[in-house]
Amino acid sequence: MNGKELLTVQKSMKGITPQSLFVCLMTGLGLFGVFWLCYTRGACMRTVLPLPEWYFMDFFNHIFYVQEPSGVYDVNFNACFPPLAYMLYWLLAQMLPADTVVMDDPSALTSYALLLYVTYHVLLGILLYDSIRRLYIARGGREADSLWITLFASMSGVFIFSVIWTGNSALIACILLLRALELRDKEDRARKELALILIAVAAGLKIYPAVFGILYLKERRYKEAGRLIVYGILCFFVPFVFFGGIHGLFQMLQNQQELHSQVYYGWKSIQSTWNQIDNRFLHLNLQIVGRLLTAMYAIFAAVGVWLAQDVWKKLFLLCSMMVIVPFWAGSYTPFYLIIPLIYFLTEKRNHRADYVYAILFAGIFCFFVWNTPFITKITGDLSFTVRYASIYCMSLLLLIDIFYCEIKNRFIHSRTVEL
Repeated sequence: MNGKELLTVQKSMKGITPQSLFVCLMTGLGLFGVFWLCYTRGACMRTVLPLPEWYFMDFFNHIFYVQEPSGVYDVNFNACFPPLAYMLYWLLAQMLPADTVVMDDPSALTSYALLLYVTYHVLLGILLYDSIRRLYIARGGREADSLWITLFASMSGVFIFSVIWTGNSALIACILLLRALELRDKEDRARKELALILIAVAAGLKIYPAVFGILYLKERRYKEAGRLIVYGILCFFVPFVFFGGIHGLFQMLQNQQELHSQVYYGWKSIQSTWNQIDNRFLHLNLQIVGRLLTAMYAIFAAVGVWLAQDVWKKLFLLCSMMVIVPFWAGSYTPFYLIIPLIYFLTEKRNHRADYVYAILFAGIFCFFVWNTPFITKITGDLSFTVRYASIYCMSLLLLIDIFYCEIKNRFIHSRTVEL
């Protein structure tokens, strides 16, 4: 888009930028969400949290599993995190009496256990703000604006109803990735190396952040990519020394296999979305289709990262691979998309499509709890549906945009060569 076209777009939107549109939508939907909570006296939460008996269990279950470190992977097939994560949970377990945590039973939690949970998330909230602030400033944003971005993130539906509700360690991985992205382009070699270590630790906690190695390959930073692989291998394998050794490794892989072999329904991954559509409308019972669609998206997203010109688009596709590609994807994974959101909000150039992307970003992060019995019957929780519909739409639109621009540029280049 040239300057004249940009001016036309801005005039047509009466000076509203995509970034300010996002702020307006988040503010408006957030205020409406608070109003609806008050109006329904909290009754709307029954559709937002359909399984209240599971609250905080991604936190306390793993503390329960690791009480005997060497046998952590033998307790339950849901003990599927890499051992680096269990080093954290082991430390937390030492702060609690053994009888304060019961697997799959939040009603048995003591006030001491809940106090630890609250303190833990207060500390992570501070680190989240610091990470967002540093990255936002490094991207050329104003320090004062980083506070409202953190407020939007921490008051979003995905943060409250998924990250806090489950207590999953994905929040730690997200904080580490935010800090790594702020450090990776610094001139100081030590900071660049620290960025590699932070990405490796994030991958050691949740595995999925390993996809960020694609960025280094795309930028031909092969030596750094090689060291990242070494750090990743160390972070993944060395902690098994404390958690069952070779037996622990194979038991973890078996737990992962069992977890991913189950049939899941819903909108949280491409596989589970296909299962939901097939079960409700098609009745083909062909799970292989979901696997093929997942593999196709992963390939197209990886190529899209390679072809995309805008950094935020690369990061969105990378993060989307952590959100909708795993067969079993938790409802907390969309919070990773705070990373491309920060880059989007600090973009200096605006395109017409950015207004659509701003709306979709608001759909992902808004605090939206409105629902009716009719909507519940059709889609279940509307806020959940809006979130994942926005993610799928954004992912497809970005792929179409990136591949269209690549084809157009190649066509123009070929015509120029011919002339």
